[in-house]
Amino acid sequence: MKIKLFIVYVMLAVTVTGWGQSTGSKGLVDSRVTLDTKDLLDAKQNQNGRQQQKSTMPTTQAAPITQSDTIVNVKLPSKIGNTSVTAKIDADSITIGDQTTLHIIVDGLDGKGVGLPTLQELTRGGIEALESKNDTIYDANRKTKSIEQLVTITSFDAGKHSIVGVVVRITDGGQTAMLAPEEGLTLTVAYVADADTTKCETKADTGYLKEPLTFWEIAQWIVYTILLAAIILAVIWVVKRRKEHKPIVVLPGAKPTPADKKALSELEALRRKELWQKGRIKKYYTDMTDIVRRFLRNMYGISAAEMTTRQTLKAFHGIDDWSEESESLLRQLLQKADMVKFAKSQPEAYEHDQAMQYAVDFIRKVAETHKINNPEKEGVK
Repeated sequence: MKIKLFIVYVMLAVTVTGWGQSTGSKGLVDSRVTLDTKDLLDAKQNQNGRQQQKSTMPTTQAAPITQSDTIVNVKLPSKIGNTSVTAKIDADSITIGDQTTLHIIVDGLDGKGVGLPTLQELTRGGIEALESKNDTIYDANRKTKSIEQLVTITSFDAGKHSIVGVVVRITDGGQTAMLAPEEGLTLTVAYVADADTTKCETKADTGYLKEPLTFWEIAQWIVYTILLAAIILAVIWVVKRRKEHKPIVVLPGAKPTPADKKALSELEALRRKELWQKGRIKKYYTDMTDIVRRFLRNMYGISAAEMTTRQTLKAFHGIDDWSEESESLLRQLLQKADMVKFAKSQPEAYEHDQAMQYAVDFIRKVAETHKINNPEKEGVK
């Protein structure tokens, strides 16, 4: 009987003790409550102190705490006075391993101190916070007006995850209050196989294995390289030949007529036309100077047909086969022709034959000087 009474007394004592502990801990949380909850309790104590001091700053009260398997969610006000906090997310649906940006915006600070959530506080419930940076706006007095925290987040667990721990600490006059967005944020994470390909960008896999190149594939690229080099060399050769006024294709056995012989032959043909005897004096001098200018182009690449007399003499003065005698012959011929063509001069009969002799002597003198300067060549080009 005594033993039974003892057992009854013990059970009553245990029941009373448990009821007292349960009653005394009402409104608090167990050891798994995070730092945010502790700060909430500190804010509540500060609230009592502010009520005693009749402070005008609004108070912060905590709503009932709901405990899940891993975290404790605390509902906080989103606004105290002019200070408010909001949060948004760039993309509320991603695939595993993708990243998005969480924006935490605090407005109306008016110089108040602010404590933003850390990466450790935001890393929970399947969400991983990778990096964070702040964008601060100041007023005219260089006081903090608003601040935006940009947090890069990701997840490697498929499913819907609530973004919790977005708690901002506001300090004003040594007193601290806490704010959190009113609307909760949810991030949906899908497997790659379940992703909507119309909204996703396919990223190239740089780690795929490549098959080794075969001999024929390598040989093909070598042939292409040789052909390209041949084309480039051919273009260079054609451009060079054109600059030197040489034929691009020389047929076998077709030896080009030397420039001096060609010019002398053209002058002899002009003499036989007897143009000046027929009164066509301007035509006579024009054809004569054209023959001499073509000779300069064929021999030295001088575009004399597009030059004035002064320009032609200057260009001729710069060649290797120049001589004072040949320049004098060229000057007398061109100046006499200019007087006929532009000043409408009427030379005497002997002057027409003299001009022809100037042209013939000039070509022969230049050809002779060229052979002396180039003894290794059989004739004039």
